[in-house]
Amino acid sequence: MTLEQFEMIVEDSLKNIPKKFKRIIQKEGINVLVREQVPAAVKERFPNKDVFGIFVGFPFGKGRVFSIQNEPTRIEIYKESFDKNIDNETEMKKQISKTVIHELAHYFGFNESEIRTKGY
Repeated sequence: MTLEQFEMIVEDSLKNIPKKFKRIIQKEGINVLVREQVPAAVKERFPNKDVFGIFVGFPFGKGRVFSIQNEPTRIEIYKESFDKNIDNETEMKKQISKTVIHELAHYFGFNESEIRTKGY
C-alpha cells in the first residue's frame, strides 16, 4: 500500500467519527499526522513493541492554561507498523480505523485499559 493510500484510509477513518467529537478536534486544531516510520524516540519509549499510533500532548480540557509543553497536541499514525504486521487490505483498513479511534480516545481522556475494554 502506498503512503497516499494509507493517508486516505486515515482520513476516511476521521470522517466516520461522531460529529460532536469531530467538531472538538477541529476547533482545538488537533492534527492527525501520518508518518511513514516510527520515530526512534517512540521505539525507545516502547521497546519490543510495534507502535501503530501515539497521542502526544494534553487530553481535552486538561493542563493547557499554564503548560510549558514544547510540542503541539497531536496524534501520529505509523505506516511502518501496519506494513510489518498486516498483509491484508481489509484488515489494514479495520486496524487503521481502530488505531485512529484508540488515539482519539486518549485525547478525550480515556486511559489504556478503558480503551482496550471498549475493544480499541
